[in-house]
Amino acid sequence: MLGLSLRAEFQGKRLQGTAIELANDKGVGATQIPAQDFLRITYPSLDLLKAIEAVGPSQGRPVVLIGERGQGKSHLMAALYHALTDSHTTRSWLTHWSGTLSMPKLAELPLRDDMHVISESLHRQRYKHLWDLLFEKHPFGPHARGKWEGMGTDVPSDQVLLEMFTKQPTALILDEYQTWFDGLTNTKQHPWRNWAFNFVQLLSEIAKENPDKLVLVVSVRNGNSDAYQQLHRVGPVLVDFKGPNADRERRRLLLHRLFDNRLQVDDAAIEATISAHVSEYFRLHEVPPAEHDRKRMEFRQAWPFAPHLLQLLEDQVLVATDAQETRDLIRILANLYKNAGEKAPLLTAADFRLDGPDSGIMALLDSVSNQHHATLREKAQRNLDAVKEAVHDPAATVPHVSEVIGALWLRSLAAGNVAGADRGTLQLDVTRGKPVDDNAFQVELSAIVDNSFNIHQAGGRLVFREEENPEAKLKATARNDKLFADGGDRLHLAQQVRYVLGGAGDTAQHFRIVVLRETWHGDDPWSALELGDHPDQWDAKIPVLVLPEQPDKLDARLGVFLAKRLTKRRNTVRFLLPRAGLPNLFLDRDLLLLARMALKAAEWMKQSADYKPLQQKYEKELRTALRTRFDRYAILETWSFMEPTQCVFRVEALGEQGEKIPEAMDRHIRDNVFIPEDFRDFVLAAAANNDSVGKVLRELQEPRPNGHECIPWLGETAAQERVLRLCAQGKIGIDWRGQKYLQAQPGEAEQDAWNRIRGNIATGKHLDEVVLHLPQAAPQTGGTVTPPVQTPVQPVIPGFEPVAPPAVVAVAGGGGGATVLFPPIQPGLGSSLFEKPLSNGQKRHSVPATSPLNLLSRVENLGVNAGTPVRDVSIRIDALSGAQLQKLIKALPDGVTYALDLATEEA
Repeated sequence: MLGLSLRAEFQGKRLQGTAIELANDKGVGATQIPAQDFLRITYPSLDLLKAIEAVGPSQGRPVVLIGERGQGKSHLMAALYHALTDSHTTRSWLTHWSGTLSMPKLAELPLRDDMHVISESLHRQRYKHLWDLLFEKHPFGPHARGKWEGMGTDVPSDQVLLEMFTKQPTALILDEYQTWFDGLTNTKQHPWRNWAFNFVQLLSEIAKENPDKLVLVVSVRNGNSDAYQQLHRVGPVLVDFKGPNADRERRRLLLHRLFDNRLQVDDAAIEATISAHVSEYFRLHEVPPAEHDRKRMEFRQAWPFAPHLLQLLEDQVLVATDAQETRDLIRILANLYKNAGEKAPLLTAADFRLDGPDSGIMALLDSVSNQHHATLREKAQRNLDAVKEAVHDPAATVPHVSEVIGALWLRSLAAGNVAGADRGTLQLDVTRGKPVDDNAFQVELSAIVDNSFNIHQAGGRLVFREEENPEAKLKATARNDKLFADGGDRLHLAQQVRYVLGGAGDTAQHFRIVVLRETWHGDDPWSALELGDHPDQWDAKIPVLVLPEQPDKLDARLGVFLAKRLTKRRNTVRFLLPRAGLPNLFLDRDLLLLARMALKAAEWMKQSADYKPLQQKYEKELRTALRTRFDRYAILETWSFMEPTQCVFRVEALGEQGEKIPEAMDRHIRDNVFIPEDFRDFVLAAAANNDSVGKVLRELQEPRPNGHECIPWLGETAAQERVLRLCAQGKIGIDWRGQKYLQAQPGEAEQDAWNRIRGNIATGKHLDEVVLHLPQAAPQTGGTVTPPVQTPVQPVIPGFEPVAPPAVVAVAGGGGGATVLFPPIQPGLGSSLFEKPLSNGQKRHSVPATSPLNLLSRVENLGVNAGTPVRDVSIRIDALSGAQLQKLIKALPDGVTYALDLATEEA
């Protein structure tokens, strides 16, 4: 971007370490390479210039560098080493920067050029005592050691040291002094810490009183240790990497350390590149106009990194994790720029993406060495995958998901209440060359949060946490369609619809709620349902078919459904319809998500009690939504089997919700759709044909043919009660299974008749044994008609003598008498019967000999049905076998007495 060039040492696949070693065994330490090479990567910070001035020829105090690991103490010490050993190169370097920074005084800084420089990183623990270092590396060290050993003192005397430094002025640079000092033992046998304490006191006093002989530079981590106390007594020059310009200086140092040509990039070009981001920064963070110029300058100076990113890393992430600040920050930023710098006009927290190259993340994790943050990164990655899997078309729905998750993860590494980020901060992180629409980003962020399970709400901030957010996890799981490929969510939704409509009370006992699936009008609407919902498993309950959607052509759709998907009981079905304009029940995303969350919460609450209230919450929300979803029902009005699309259905509105709907539907049908007169006429016609109640009910359950309006099915019990009510009204008579005959008596009140006969309800196969009749003329007490018993008398016909019949059997009896089945006949009369005289109201009928089937037909043609009283019945049989006679006798009805006369033939 804008021709910015990363230094060669950071361009390889593997980033070289940025830790500064004064010297190492490979000979490539900071003090072992040429001054020109080292100073090329060194920025003249105020701390460095202060230190160079403090070791100049006119100064006379020790220099103490105070700062935690990674703040640049070693780099500064290496620069001092080169300033003391190569004044010519250092002068050129200062002159260059004096022009670049417009600071002429830099070129005038006095430098020493006559010092013997001894530098050592004491943390390597190569010397037990500091005097060993001096005696080994000073030109006159061996002589001084010999002189001291002759004295027999524990610590070399100031005289020995002064004589050595006089012969060769020396600069002693001790890095990691506190680390070395704190590691010394201090026992009676080995009081090495006390000796070191005394020796440093001697050195600091010599450096103060004889600055031309000794320059002492020491680094410590803090000013509270014993290692610093003796140095503090002589009033050293302190370089503590703090001050009003420390942050700005550190950022300039970072950029110079990272890039070859950062200072050569034009400020105007930088400002044009980042203008959109800066403008959004002012708007989203409500920066007052008076601060705009200062903030713009901060953005220009920090480019290609956003200042809020550097602040996040320096003041929150690295401090919170005890990383080595500047040193680690250089590595992190170098990795970040390598992976994203050429693409982004400004690098922000959103460039720490979790789905691509490490983009500085691994450098960060290596720096913090914190397992918690590494674990949090893994969870954030899983959250990212969950969001991409859960939403449809991630590129369009959540275009910034990778940036948002990465930025939120990085910001969640901060400590305390500053962890995480609000919506405005995350929106700014993803803002590049043009602003991001507020509403679109809010929708996107909501989708990300809803489908992530480690994002928690902390006040107005979102934050990643290692522990899962139960509700977020539930939502994220619910939005992952792949987890519900087995259709468990749709089954649960159907079950909830059934529960909401059917409940567990009377509704469930009287109505069968069948929830049809999304493909209800397909070739096989039943296979997706539970076995108990298949039509062949339906019982006497009234079936209520719940449609998942409003049919486009209601009459045609429902007519075809009844004709092709049901083979019987088509008139019993009631269709429950959803409110107009609603999507298919099983394609309604909101309802599916509620069903999934309720289902998963019920499953997970066995392992964690956190999910129980969530299960109750989402199940309640789901049921509330379902209670108001259905507001109409449809019932068949006219039927056309040949042209099902020509069927007509009656659609009625419902005023009830939820479990009250089936009863309200039934009540509305009884009061407003069912026409009692049509039912009466239908039953009277059946009674005229002597049809059984079973046949009547079966016919009522099927649509009426020939375009007649269908009689609404009220249920088996209600239909039988209405038949009995017609009987109580005297409209019909009922032969109740051959045991009794039900009929209203003359003059009997309807209610009295109803009270007497209303309990006579049959079920199952017994319905076919209960036969309807038109009412008889003279019903007897109790509603049971008992025909009178007549004793047959053979009349005397003039001119004929009675002839004994071949066989005589008595048939219709009762009251002690008998009716002759085969009476004697007069020869020549054929099938004429010998009858006794008829009484008033009686009529004689005669049928010639024929087969039993024809005889039955002839009897029906005579108007003799099951309810017709019959008197003086005689049937003549010319001849039959004994077996046939036995079979005939066994078939005679019970409750009547019979007499038998017959003639047998000799075998």
